[in-house]
Amino acid sequence: MPIKGKSLGDCVDQLRSHLNRLLACTVTPTPLVVFSVPPRMHLTFRQAGQPTAVELHTKFGRMGLFLGQICESRLSEDQKHTLMTVAYTYSLRPLSASEPLFRWEYVRQPRADARWCRHHLQGPILLDFGEQQALLNDFHVPTGWVTIEEVLRFCIVDLGVRPLHDDWHDELMQSYQLFKTEFSVLGKA
Repeated sequence: MPIKGKSLGDCVDQLRSHLNRLLACTVTPTPLVVFSVPPRMHLTFRQAGQPTAVELHTKFGRMGLFLGQICESRLSEDQKHTLMTVAYTYSLRPLSASEPLFRWEYVRQPRADARWCRHHLQGPILLDFGEQQALLNDFHVPTGWVTIEEVLRFCIVDLGVRPLHDDWHDELMQSYQLFKTEFSVLGKA
């Protein structure tokens, strides 16, 4: 069963509460904040009224983690709002860099002329293609749906961010199962 509520705001608050609890068990006590740009609601870290990244200490130095979702709802037959993520951006940026090293994105309804993958990875990484080179930013490398849980796992396991609780793995697994079985439009598997 997907997240349902009496309004879009109610649905996004349910998601925010769940994610903030997960973040506090894994990489940061800084909460995600909801703000409205009708008819949508945004969920991000914020500082001085602006979307921002939180600082993580990795084995490669300090990095900024940005998590952002744009949500809408549709009214179900039962007159409840059903939450839908219409876009997300998750990124990791070394604090010394001007742009994210990794950027995972999803856009549900891109421009009519857009032909790129809806779920993709980009970054300013130089790639060798035989005798030529190109930036990862020149491509929309397909990823499938990227969950916040997997981004947090990447931060802890691969980047060496020290988890805030010993049970971080169990928390990520439980949250991922909730996403796949309770929070998704497909419902219980």
